[in-house]
Amino acid sequence: MKTALITGSNGFVGKHLADALEKNKIKVIKFSRSANQQLTRPEDLADLPPADTVFHLAAVSGYKDCNENTALAYKVNVLGTVNVLEYCRRVKAKLIFPSTYVYDFPYEKYKRESDPIKPMTHYSFTKWLGEELCRFYNRTFKVNTLILRTANVYGAGQSKIYLIPIIAEHLKTNQFLRLTKPDIERCFIYIDDLVDAYTKLAQAPTVPGDVFNVSTERTTTIADLLKTAKQVTDRTIKVDYSGQGRPHEINLNRIDITKIKQMINWQPKVSLEQGLKKLQRSQNL
Repeated sequence: MKTALITGSNGFVGKHLADALEKNKIKVIKFSRSANQQLTRPEDLADLPPADTVFHLAAVSGYKDCNENTALAYKVNVLGTVNVLEYCRRVKAKLIFPSTYVYDFPYEKYKRESDPIKPMTHYSFTKWLGEELCRFYNRTFKVNTLILRTANVYGAGQSKIYLIPIIAEHLKTNQFLRLTKPDIERCFIYIDDLVDAYTKLAQAPTVPGDVFNVSTERTTTIADLLKTAKQVTDRTIKVDYSGQGRPHEINLNRIDITKIKQMINWQPKVSLEQGLKKLQRSQNL
């Protein structure tokens, strides 16, 4: 990899990824709404210089944003992905496509990449449609695509609409935090581990159209996340659970990472406690 295009380059993951690539002397082409560039405008991609690798990070992301901006979510996450794939087709670039948890019941099982799919929210469905587009462009137009089903990422600089930054903000202000259920499970991956996996997989001789889970091996309940935050910061967070989950959201996201470990000998290095300590130092919690 000599030149990489990053869509969503001004976002949380995009900034960290761009920094890591540039430190490794890889030329980065940045594409971002902050530069008045839109995925849904093919002409904004048409004049870009060629890259050998594309990290397609730009999206309407998450449960809340996709529910509140449903039409925009499908427009950006589906039509925008078509436009990026057309760019890759034109310049013969490898596409790295971050996806999400799209697996079917039983949710108690740690999911492998070959397990059945059944997205249940607008966000996961738009991401699955993006996956299908990647497979179609690989099958029909020989575009080299790589799909990465990614766990919940966190780290310094993340927007305060996500859970761990929300917890950090409430620890600062000592206000009540209102959440749904204490037993919801997620895999939380620190940003440095995510970037490391993305860059290594991008440079690995992966099979075109392949899929990898990128996650921690350990799941964490919301209650345990709050306990760990308390241990790290020595502060107690006041929380009120409604007991009501969000409609159609899956409470258990258990992910098997055997495949990525075997393929590139990768596994996350930063535990949840270590990651929260890094976040504490960066935000003076």
